[in-house]
Order: sequence, then structure tokens, then C-alpha cells
Amino acid sequence: MSQHDSSERTTVTLLLSHALGIAADGRVAISLKTKELGTIAFEIDQRTIDALRRDLACAETLVRYWS
Repeated sequence: MSQHDSSERTTVTLLLSHALGIAADGRVAISLKTKELGTIAFEIDQRTIDALRRDLACAETLVRYWS
């Protein structure tokens, strides 16, 4: 991450994730447990899931390259 990026974002250590059930109105969320901020959750939709999959695939490539 460049210095510019790190000043605009808070980087946290992910400890675990959990998909939360569907709400009565059809909303779905994911919960992330972090070392620094505790547990945070956010609503997701198919577009968000697709974006996360793309970004995780890219991150996995980088981790494998540097391992």
C-alpha cells in the first residue's frame, strides 16, 4: 500500500468471518471479526459478493507470489 492509501484507510487484521442469515426483508450481511476493531458487519448483495470474489482472488495471487 502506498503512503497515500494508508493515510485514508484503516488496515485491520481479520481474525474470522461469518455470513449472517437473511433478514425478513431479504437483506444479507457478513460479519468480520478484527483484532483492532472487534466485530463489524455490513450488508451485501450479489454485486458486492462478486466484487469481493474478484478482490480475494487477486489477494490470493499476491499472497502465493510472496510466500
